Amino acid sequence: MKKISKNLAVVTLSIALAASSLAGCGASPASNSSEDVSDTVSNNETSTQESTEDSGDSAYVGPETDTVQWFNASYAILTDANGQDYNLFGGAEPGTVMEMQYQAMLDSSWGVTDRASADETLDWILTEGHRDDFMITGELLSMMVEECGEEGLVDFLMQEYDESQEEADFDAATYQMYKEYGETAIDGWDYCRALSLLSFYYMAGYYTKEEALDKSLEIAQTVQPLFGSWDELIDSYLRGYEYWAEADSSERREIYEELLAADDNPFRVDYNTTLEKTW
Repeated sequence: MKKISKNLAVVTLSIALAASSLAGCGASPASNSSEDVSDTVSNNETSTQESTEDSGDSAYVGPETDTVQWFNASYAILTDANGQDYNLFGGAEPGTVMEMQYQAMLDSSWGVTDRASADETLDWILTEGHRDDFMITGELLSMMVEECGEEGLVDFLMQEYDESQEEADFDAATYQMYKEYGETAIDGWDYCRALSLLSFYYMAGYYTKEEALDKSLEIAQTVQPLFGSWDELIDSYLRGYEYWAEADSSERREIYEELLAADDNPFRVDYNTTLEKTW
């Protein structure tokens, strides 16, 4: 779809707010303007609900403590997609080869090359992330709908912004997501990725394990009260994936459902388990 920068979106929003009325639908849609990043280790490619019952009634007894397993579960879908062990922090045993692989992935996909850039990227995802862009997008689309109605949004985007049917449908779906779930609809996406980044930083040698776990605990303690179950967190994560990738999340949803049925289901750790320092 046609990308519109975040700065342009802010300017457009200001202009639209100042206008007494909009011509037609009037404002420019702010699509996902984030950098194209990857969270895949194995091949370094740029990546790219039905609610199931929360299975977190008992703690999984595995190689990690409940708290660390909670971290692992938050991004277990990605870990499994990469063919790694979702019951180990970092997904694998650390070593020289793995360190080089993670460093290469972080460089090519996130622009992270050292501790300073690792900290900067983590700060961005925690303070802005894709949820900031989603909020701006939702506000702009909502303003359009106020003037032309939901039924006219797709046609307006196609006619005035030369969007394809697919692109306009995506923007309409984004509006519906914003309308139903509000500006926090995709918060789980950013927070789960922040936790996964910390495991990447550990495997790449930019953080010690204790540093990565300490920061993970801080983030997890912030995230846990925002959702009531693994289902709620993962739903938010998958909505964020759809918004960022402009693609269906069915493959990742399928991974989640397969993990729920697995003998070593990472989500067996109680979602509401007390998160505390155990290392």
